[in-house]
Amino acid sequence: MTMCIPFPIRSFFAPVVGTLLIGALTAAHAATEPTFTFKRGVNISHWLSQNEAAQTYGAPWFGESDVEWIARQGFDHIRLPVDFRLCLAPDGSLDETRLKPIADTLRWARARGLGVVLDAHFLPGADFNSVGGDRRVYTDPALQDSAAKCWRQMARHFAGEGPYLRFEILNEPVAAENQQLNPFMSRMLAVIRESNPTRVVYVTSNKWSSFHTVGDVVLPDDQNIALTIHFYEPIVFTHQRAPWVGFKKTLPAVTFPGTVPDVTGYTDPSFHMNLHAGDRITAAQIDDTFASVSAWLAQHAPRIEVYVGEFGVYEPADAASKRRWIHTVRSDAESRGWGWAVWDYNDSFGVRSRDGSGTPVLEGLFSK
Repeated sequence: MTMCIPFPIRSFFAPVVGTLLIGALTAAHAATEPTFTFKRGVNISHWLSQNEAAQTYGAPWFGESDVEWIARQGFDHIRLPVDFRLCLAPDGSLDETRLKPIADTLRWARARGLGVVLDAHFLPGADFNSVGGDRRVYTDPALQDSAAKCWRQMARHFAGEGPYLRFEILNEPVAAENQQLNPFMSRMLAVIRESNPTRVVYVTSNKWSSFHTVGDVVLPDDQNIALTIHFYEPIVFTHQRAPWVGFKKTLPAVTFPGTVPDVTGYTDPSFHMNLHAGDRITAAQIDDTFASVSAWLAQHAPRIEVYVGEFGVYEPADAASKRRWIHTVRSDAESRGWGWAVWDYNDSFGVRSRDGSGTPVLEGLFSK
């Protein structure tokens, strides 16, 4: 029998019924799906974000066979960087054609028992680029409204997905002051919670999700958040000869372990002024940095899940040094119970070569 409800009452009950349905769907997924650990991941770069002329948004170079390869290597999840600005139609609504690659990835991953982190790599007014990046969202109310609208729509769209899907509020924030990030994170989380009350959501620290700014993070009062941080230290090794961070392609080779070279004449003006020729580069320095975060967590958030959402080595580094650095970072994270996602799948930091074979980065991840 169909119950006829007067229009005003239907209008009143519609949001409530919608919320109940979302909750029922989420509970149903949780009851039937396996436990997803989010411990060993890989980033799919330059596919749905940071697109170049030859790598358009959603281009067919990445597909189900790639997800199959990822699963076979021993990864348990994918971090999917998405430029949310590119997912919007001219009227500000979600563009269904731009959501299709995301939905496809979720389907491919879930079929293979892989989790997915949906990472807002860019939001309106939030761009992490060192030169020319947009940092207005942390202080501009209109841009923050736009960012909140993006997340409200995206969260609602995927609210029915199971616990294999997690959200990451924003990749590598670069607010002028560390404290500006906390209210921004809280607002975006509140928007997500309107439709996803229990989904795990990653918050992060300022200055490119740095280990060194974790001390200024004020964690929202929410049982289903996790902390994501990124690690690329020392950058003179991990990003040697990378032009986007100011190194010239003629920079002397840097090994790990090794020594900082004289960078005079090999960096753009004002870049890397704190590098001192002859300084040692050691595994102990990495452990000290990780230990400082562990100490803060022990005092402020002993039970929060930690996720090293990016770490990696740019292709000019020698193979043996890549293996050693990757192994060191991975081992240090795992010894503390932290999950990780390496940057990246098959670009210039890749775990997979263009010919389809594994790289020294992959070897470093899964070596004993």
